[in-house]
Amino acid sequence: MNACALSPLQIPAHCLRLPARHLPRDALRTLLLSRSYRLRLLAAPAGFGKSVLLAECARACPADCLVLGLDLGGRALAASELHGQLAQMLGYGEGLDEAQLLQRLSLDERHLWLMLDDFPRAPDAAFDACMERLLRASAPSHQWWLAGRRRPACNLPRLLLEGELLELGVAELSLSREELGVWLQQDGTLAPALDALYQQTAGWIAAARLLSLGAELPTRLGGEADALLSDYLEHEVFAALPGELRQALCQLAHIPRFNAALCEHLLGVGEGAAWLQALRERGLFIQPLAEGGWFSLFAPLARWLRDTRSPQGTCRLHLQASQWFASQGDIPAALEHALQARQPEVAASFLERFAEEQLLQGQDLPLLLRWCDELPASLLGSTPRLILLNAWVLLLAGRLDEARSCVDQLSKFQPRSDGPRSLELFAQWQAIQGIAAYGRGCALDSREQLQAALAGLPASAWAQALLCRSILTQVAIGEGDLGLAQQLSCEALKQARLQGSPVFEALLELDHALLLEARGELIRAEALLQRVLTQADDELLRQTLVYARLQLRLGRLAQRQGRAQEAEALLREGLQLACCNQDPSAFHGYLGLAELAAGQNDLAQAFALLAEGERLMQRQRVAETLYRGPLLLASSCLGLRQGHVERAREASTRVLAYARRVRQMLPPPNCPEMIARFQALLLRLDLQQGRDVRLALQQLLEQARSQGRQILLSDLLQLQAQACAAQGDQAGAAQARQAGQALARQLNYQCPWFAEGERPVKPGQGMAAAGAVQLSSRELAVLGLIAQGLSNQEVAERLFISLHTVKTHARRINGKLGVARRTQAVAQAKALGLL
Repeated sequence: MNACALSPLQIPAHCLRLPARHLPRDALRTLLLSRSYRLRLLAAPAGFGKSVLLAECARACPADCLVLGLDLGGRALAASELHGQLAQMLGYGEGLDEAQLLQRLSLDERHLWLMLDDFPRAPDAAFDACMERLLRASAPSHQWWLAGRRRPACNLPRLLLEGELLELGVAELSLSREELGVWLQQDGTLAPALDALYQQTAGWIAAARLLSLGAELPTRLGGEADALLSDYLEHEVFAALPGELRQALCQLAHIPRFNAALCEHLLGVGEGAAWLQALRERGLFIQPLAEGGWFSLFAPLARWLRDTRSPQGTCRLHLQASQWFASQGDIPAALEHALQARQPEVAASFLERFAEEQLLQGQDLPLLLRWCDELPASLLGSTPRLILLNAWVLLLAGRLDEARSCVDQLSKFQPRSDGPRSLELFAQWQAIQGIAAYGRGCALDSREQLQAALAGLPASAWAQALLCRSILTQVAIGEGDLGLAQQLSCEALKQARLQGSPVFEALLELDHALLLEARGELIRAEALLQRVLTQADDELLRQTLVYARLQLRLGRLAQRQGRAQEAEALLREGLQLACCNQDPSAFHGYLGLAELAAGQNDLAQAFALLAEGERLMQRQRVAETLYRGPLLLASSCLGLRQGHVERAREASTRVLAYARRVRQMLPPPNCPEMIARFQALLLRLDLQQGRDVRLALQQLLEQARSQGRQILLSDLLQLQAQACAAQGDQAGAAQARQAGQALARQLNYQCPWFAEGERPVKPGQGMAAAGAVQLSSRELAVLGLIAQGLSNQEVAERLFISLHTVKTHARRINGKLGVARRTQAVAQAKALGLL
């Protein structure tokens, strides 16, 4: 029977009305109608379109199905009243008791959709028990649809296990940004308000409709719009709410996350937890968080309550929350609430308790930056510890000059009567100055300060010492002393392992991988970082700056080896995380994506990405020395492809002139070859003007060869081939070209830095040819079993060897085949005819 032709006895006509400017929820309707369920439950607070969605589905009911519905109006119902209304709706007549109703229901073979809209809003044990019995007694051909603001206390887990429950809540019923955009397109004047409206409502349908109705300007929501929403909430949410629950809801709007214990502390012992439970049972916008037992108030409602119904004593409320979080050891939350309580002294005292090792790992860096910006400068400079904490935060954020100025404030606390503490403060000052000097490209100052700092830092400052060792390793890599870098890296890793710090170990492995990359050992570098990700605690790393840097570095390694699609995915993930953490390494995400765009000859997109990265660094006040050089180099390479020769020459000349003025200038982090590449770019420009650059290029080649920079050497050999060919030396050109190509094949180096167009080495060149791959018989046996889909443990059992031996063979196989994963090894072996 078609829903549109139903009689009032079957379903009230108003239940099928759709509002003006209705947006069909096609995806939700498809989900709800995809198969039969004993119960479809729409449980969400007021204003999420539950009734309208029921009407949509009723209109789409199958022809052989009868839709029956009741609008219960959210009020409490006696069992007898519910039985009577259901019996009348079902056509069973009047005067049936519950037992008779259940019996008739169990024998009714009609295909029925039984829709109950807006069931009792307050907890109603009798109603819920009655619904449980009705669900149990209903014939298999009956399907129930319940819509309400709370979840009924029925045996829902049993229905879920039996596959007979489909439940939609706030997350599913909220409008997506795309859906809201489609809806706003119905009124062209409101389309520009999409971002503002979605930010304010988070897809809350009632709020979006009311705010858009009252909005006078498409980009400014307020005034009449707020009044409409206030009236709606007053009638739909607050009118029937007891006073103590109304007050509790208003107070919780100021607390970003809360649990039962915190509610007891804030709202009253013996009452707070009960009020929280009552709010949850009524479906009053209390949302569970991922961490068990914690909740938050729906953000748009919390914002509206803070703006319109802020209770007196809000500062006192935040202070109480601050004290409670401090007693639980949650210093960041305690500090946040102290700031909200307008107690900067209390906040500063909490900041002093922030663990230095967590800070130096980059945990909560955006929060720390905001706190340091909000706290008065006089407080931040009131104790040596606060000065150091602030200086380290600024240093990690790339704000080098601010960090140096901040740490210089330690001078007002000198001299001190306690000699050891004075020495430690001075060593900390040296460490910060040394790291800042590295960021500014000053090798001599950096090395001197860092070595002095290591000599003065006490054992308790192990985290600062590890950072000093990390920077010394990077200094050595930048100077081309890869042997010294290897020694420093090994010593730093040894110290990190002694401290049992997996995060610092992962951070130092990034230095090790940079060293391997400089040597051209791309496969080893990639395997190393993959092992770090596999062995480390994923959640722990994600809380720090390290995880984003791992993704960015892996993206670059994939890019160098010609795996553009994989590289893009890694770079985008790393970039997103780095931006969230306000980590200056985000620039290298933009740099890598710009290079990928250039590889596809999309120069406009490449320039746009570089400009976006530059703007981000400027907004975050990152020191120019950390990104300006790579930005100029990349822009020059791109500009050269557009014919902007003089711009490229001007940039190269300016950077190299600065390098000559600065004693032992260092390249910026993550770009250890920058100066040599500027020199190569200038030689390329000279070559294009007909100059003989072979002698100067030979000197650059010898430097790269003596330093062991194999990647750079491969690129320089290709340039040497061009230089020889330009001078008619075809034999020299062929020799250089062959040497460069052979080295690229050996390194699996397929994508030169900002090369013109896509220039991956062809499969027969980039990967080792079958005749050149020397797999042992045991490695071939292991590879054959891997190709059959066996796990490492199963391979070990089949070949009667240890699991460790299988993993060793697998690593060697990947290295010889020039791949990083099992599936890639199998595919490459088949391509080479080894399998």
